[in-house]
Amino acid sequence: MKNATMRNLLTRSLVLPLLFLAPGLALAAADDPPSGEAALPGTEPSKLLPVKDPPSESPVREVLHTSARIAAEVGAMSVTGLAMGLPGAFIGDALCRNSPGSGDCLGGAAIGYVLGASVGVPIGIMWGASLLGGKGTWTGTLLGAGSAAGAGALTGLLVANDGDRFAAASISALAGSILGSFIGYELSHADNSAPPAPTEVSVLPSVAVSQGGMMLGLGGHF
Repeated sequence: MKNATMRNLLTRSLVLPLLFLAPGLALAAADDPPSGEAALPGTEPSKLLPVKDPPSESPVREVLHTSARIAAEVGAMSVTGLAMGLPGAFIGDALCRNSPGSGDCLGGAAIGYVLGASVGVPIGIMWGASLLGGKGTWTGTLLGAGSAAGAGALTGLLVANDGDRFAAASISALAGSILGSFIGYELSHADNSAPPAPTEVSVLPSVAVSQGGMMLGLGGHF
């Protein structure tokens, strides 16, 4: 009787460790890759899912597109400059005629035209560029036009003679508005056309163990 009891205790003591070791042996067997298959790499996760940058536009096509956009800007600028200059000429002529002791008001009309055209220039540049998909901003264009027109007007006042200062300042303001509008628009366009900074992408294999078995997948961080 004692021998049978001892035999049962020994058998149970051997069976219980095997029951505890069985899940670990099954997991170890599942983790080992089959023969002829390489294990998933644990390092350099980016090689699992290579991220390629979008193809950039060819240099020749980019130059042609830029040239066409600038041509559209010049054409639209001429239209809006004329459209804003004519009201300015009428206003300048009317102000001159209503002034006491005024003589020939041709100069007043010309100055009014120049000032009106200076206002219409940045509007035309934005309009023409938008027709060909330009990415410039109103802020950049108006800042460039205003600062350059102000610098031109100040230069005209300082350089010209006493009798021609106002006319010189108006013409210099128009030239500054044209140049500044182009520069401001193109700078903002280049800033908005720059490719986005590359983002860090990591992809790692993931393993989930449940009562029904094991699941193998990929986990990514973007």
